[in-house]
Amino acid sequence: MADTTTNPAQPPNSADSEQQRSRFGVDLLSIISLYGVFITLVACIVIFSVLDSRFIEIDNLRTQLGLAAPLLMLSLGLTVVLAMDDFDLSIAGTLSASAAVIVVLIVNHDWPWGFAVLAGMLFGLLIGAINGLLVSYVGMPSFITTLATFLILLGVEYTVSDGRNITGRADMPDLYRDLGIGKPEPWTEFTSPVWIAAGLAIILWLLMSKTEIGRYMYAIGGNPEAARLSGINVKALRAAGFVVVGLMAVFAAVSQTARTASSIPRVGISLLLSSYAAAFLGAAASRQGLFNVPGTVLGVIFLQAVQSGLTILGYDRDILDISRGSILILAMLLTAVGARRR
Repeated sequence: MADTTTNPAQPPNSADSEQQRSRFGVDLLSIISLYGVFITLVACIVIFSVLDSRFIEIDNLRTQLGLAAPLLMLSLGLTVVLAMDDFDLSIAGTLSASAAVIVVLIVNHDWPWGFAVLAGMLFGLLIGAINGLLVSYVGMPSFITTLATFLILLGVEYTVSDGRNITGRADMPDLYRDLGIGKPEPWTEFTSPVWIAAGLAIILWLLMSKTEIGRYMYAIGGNPEAARLSGINVKALRAAGFVVVGLMAVFAAVSQTARTASSIPRVGISLLLSSYAAAFLGAAASRQGLFNVPGTVLGVIFLQAVQSGLTILGYDRDILDISRGSILILAMLLTAVGARRR
């Protein structure tokens, strides 16, 4: 009786080996799709640490976390609106204008810093409410609407500060300065902005991941009409998202002005693209490709690590920008390649 189980032209285990290789390839790409951003971050940390040991010194790590706090605050605000498939470009203008309002009230008008911060927060909430009203209830597109608001806010900032750098180190109370630099807590060595940013991240993570409101936000981002038909108040939640963005911009403004004891013209513009990059990196690192708070935190750490490493190595601003953009593309490429096979 002929043996039909053996094919002389093909080794007995070649099909199994090919199937195993196929499985291994799919698994490898899945790992890349899930952890591409994290893998790139680890690679950057290792390379920078080998090139210059100052990169991993505790003093540098503590400083970089403090510098990343305002960026994280902005990115967290954007995560909320991006989860509902909206954009908010006015966040940079809100930061710049509210920073000017707070510093001018303290330095030029001798307001107590608490009242000045309260005025800044009310200003940020007002901007967020206006954006939310125009986008959610009037039906204007969020990209164009917030771009227009951003331009208006740049004019407001110029009017308030007269286009100058308002410096008032001697007029800034120590308690207010502590909001920006603070004295490191002895048991953690982290300064006040780090704790504030971490607290805000935890609050928004709980909101978006553990509550019905968060699930409604993701439902709106997936299909707003279906969310509306299911009974979700789409307009109110979208408007609330813009209010959160305005509030987070003011938190970032307080952290910036308290650290530098000044209001720097158009300071928010320098953080706008980085905050969006951090949020999109976080979405790329998500299994479902959703905007999420832990991913945004990872994205901020990634961008700050790249900036810190290149700065320590002594590269100029042009090289820093080119390298950050290239590494960002690499991280996104690693994620995209794996995502195609999921």
